[in-house]
Amino acid sequence: MSSDASSSLFRGRNLIIAAALIALFAAFGVRMLRFAMSGGAPSLIDGLPQSKTEADQQVFQSRLAQRFHPGSTKVSDLIRELRDEGFTVDADKNVATYERGAGISDKCRRSANIRWSRGEGDELAAITGGYSLHCPAH
Repeated sequence: MSSDASSSLFRGRNLIIAAALIALFAAFGVRMLRFAMSGGAPSLIDGLPQSKTEADQQVFQSRLAQRFHPGSTKVSDLIRELRDEGFTVDADKNVATYERGAGISDKCRRSANIRWSRGEGDELAAITGGYSLHCPAH
């Protein structure tokens, strides 16, 4: 094999390696950006204690009752507000869920689920839910 052919093969291989490294760093950078830009927890679960007792769950239940009033809140408003806060809503099943793993700025894993029932028309008849918050010990 001539030295020109060998040199050309070497340059081609270097280009492939360089392109692969650039793609790897770009993918890693996008992932890091997503972690850094992830918003805070929804206000419904923000600031709650780790979910270890029934009393902790009652704090969450109280927040739901204070924010969404059965008999006067429209289900369409409930759905809109939950989506705005980052919940995934299944309106056909009357359930909303929130899941977030630990991140760079927040080492806690958070999740919540909310269930409701409809009254007359678009009126909220009842609402309940639970949450999970786990933060590793330092």
